[in-house]
Amino acid sequence: MILQYYNDPTILIISAVVMVIALIFHNIAQAFVASRLGDSGPRFSGFLAFEPQRHLDPFGVLFLFLLGFGWPHAVPVNSRNYRGRGRQEAWVWLSGIGAYLLVGFISLAIAIFFASARQTHLYLAFQVAASYAILHAVINLFPVLPLDMAHAALAWGNPNVRRVIQQIAGFGVLGFMVFFFILSFLGVIGGLINIFLHLFQSIILGITGL
Repeated sequence: MILQYYNDPTILIISAVVMVIALIFHNIAQAFVASRLGDSGPRFSGFLAFEPQRHLDPFGVLFLFLLGFGWPHAVPVNSRNYRGRGRQEAWVWLSGIGAYLLVGFISLAIAIFFASARQTHLYLAFQVAASYAILHAVINLFPVLPLDMAHAALAWGNPNVRRVIQQIAGFGVLGFMVFFFILSFLGVIGGLINIFLHLFQSIILGITGL
């Protein structure tokens, strides 16, 4: 949770600002892709604009600070506006995951820059921010409603996939929390975060030569 850094204002503020931007960028990315694919609803609803009050869900922000994982308001996607058996709609949902990964990549690049400049504290702050952004991408990779991958799978998947997702959704919020508690306990989520961090770091170091 972000509030665990209450005794370190630099990490707390930078992580909070980066993640609020990440939540907004997640929605803007989905609205942009939806608009490009012919669904104008998100654009007309104001989700293409950088307006925090439009994107941020108060409970999502609260949980971000308390538990380390939050969410924005849902982008109003209309399945009837897409062609290709839901494949186009799936790209809208997947773009949200990509947005979190991009924020994580940029944050890690900034962290590595500060490390090279021997600004250790700023390096740590942006590395923490990168970890939180990648955490949001990793969690949304699981096909559990209301996460992005579940919506993408419902749009693109076969009837068997849809049935499994709906069965999992039948357990409600408690099932959702238990599912991710087990994944966290087994180290699955942490392992995926480290994979992305190491991959991004290798790419950044390869590009910059630092």
